[in-house]
Amino acid sequence: MKNRENKEGEAMGAIFHYNPDLAFRESPDMYLCFWGKEHCEPLHTFGPGVRDIYKIHFVHAGKGVVRAEGETHVVTAGQAFIAFPEHVIFYQADEHDPWTYSWIGFYGEQVPYLLNRTSLSPSDPVFPMDTKLMPRLYELLNEVEQEEAAVRDLRMQALLNEFFATMVKLAPVTAERGTKPQTKDNYIHRCLDFLHTHYAEDITVAQLATMVGLDRKYLSALFKRTVGLPPQQYLLKYRMERACELLKRGKFTVGEVARSVGYQDALLFSKMFRKTIGVAPSDYRMHT
Repeated sequence: MKNRENKEGEAMGAIFHYNPDLAFRESPDMYLCFWGKEHCEPLHTFGPGVRDIYKIHFVHAGKGVVRAEGETHVVTAGQAFIAFPEHVIFYQADEHDPWTYSWIGFYGEQVPYLLNRTSLSPSDPVFPMDTKLMPRLYELLNEVEQEEAAVRDLRMQALLNEFFATMVKLAPVTAERGTKPQTKDNYIHRCLDFLHTHYAEDITVAQLATMVGLDRKYLSALFKRTVGLPPQQYLLKYRMERACELLKRGKFTVGEVARSVGYQDALLFSKMFRKTIGVAPSDYRMHT
């Protein structure tokens, strides 16, 4: 069906693109799900509703209104706004000068940590666009989508990293507001990020507590309440998940896998693997 045209003669209607590459693991550090662009009709509306991932709109032309957490923001060309997952948001194109915007949708365990380095929040979701990257991000992602599969995910991740670096510069935590206080979720996200990065090393709860500046017992209780497992049990579970990924490849010995996930003793690794997964590592590799 042919799209209608806006007052500049440009086609109206949403254009969607989805990341052709799956996330590397179930809980990635940062993963771009989709991107798109739309020349909106007058009073085109979303919400009030919630998103299940982060979504950022970049306004290229026109204007509209965003309402979130009881606050109303008029957003014009050259600005962007972010919808936080599980937070109600409403946005609507202007009746006389409806906006044209592009967007990206993403999630990941590293995202809350990165956003905590900005002044953005569910009640303060608007920030300025830069003049180089953000206006062209939709087109750049389209170009990367056509890359060879062998390098496409790396190029896409590089663009996403560049975007976050730009956003942190554009919407920094201001001196007036001071450093944003750490929330309980922030503490846990920092711990998870550390565990996912250093899981092959000797890690203690005391080490985690020192890193985030909390009492060891309090951190253990907070971690269990938030994640569902104590830190050491979570670390064990994560190590075994990584071990399963390596064993599935079928080209590493049990000893090599053991050392790769933090066990110098292959027998101890095999014992913990069997206890956690239910079968011996060698049997798991043989039947996957």
